[in-house]
Amino acid sequence: MGILIGFFIVLFAALIVAIRIMKTREIEQENRLMQSYMDSMQEFYAAIQDRIEATRRYRHDLARHIQTLESLLGTANKDEDIMECMDELRGKYDELKKQEYCCDEIINSVLTIKKQQCREKNVPFEINTEDDTYTGIQEVDMVGLLHNLLDNALEANERIPEDGKRGIRFAMGKRDGEIWIETENYIRPGEVVTMKTWKEEKEEHGIGTRIIDSLVEKYHGRKEIFVDQDNHLFTKKIYLLPNEEESAA
Repeated sequence: MGILIGFFIVLFAALIVAIRIMKTREIEQENRLMQSYMDSMQEFYAAIQDRIEATRRYRHDLARHIQTLESLLGTANKDEDIMECMDELRGKYDELKKQEYCCDEIINSVLTIKKQQCREKNVPFEINTEDDTYTGIQEVDMVGLLHNLLDNALEANERIPEDGKRGIRFAMGKRDGEIWIETENYIRPGEVVTMKTWKEEKEEHGIGTRIIDSLVEKYHGRKEIFVDQDNHLFTKKIYLLPNEEESAA
């Protein structure tokens, strides 16, 4: 009897050790995934900064060329070639202005990138942002938050049949000292929303979702989720409390 009890004690101890080893490995794997994900977000953020700088230079060059052509027209006859060139440059400048959703360059860049992705996948994307600066949130945090929110919305649309109704609506603004962000997207009819993903990269997606939750917590915010099964709509609202000390990237 004592031998049997001893055997079970050893077996139980071995089981505890095995569980701890598995848990340690899971934590290590999660840490590696988290680090890899954060590195990718840093690369995305760096690419956005490069994009902003290139857009600034391009806008500056366009404005300078337009000004030069206007000066030439002021001292010469109405040369049709010059006027045609100036009209073309003004058209390009106006096109750049159309891509500005607010006066925050980081937010503009992320929305422009996501707009292009939606266009390539035939998903309508409506953007309504209050023309304001959204200081108090680290730029890299804002990039990660918007990227994941819109990536999830786009993923949901990709699961909808081609003859189904698709679309994403994004809105953002400030109210009562908070920054609010709202994404609304269509879901596949009959789909039960479980907050899980259908991506192949399930672990990475889970990391992204945890990043969103960690940022909501970091900025003392809250998250609200609504599902309209009748109209096949999924809505997520994020509220963040800006911290001016966190403004610098």
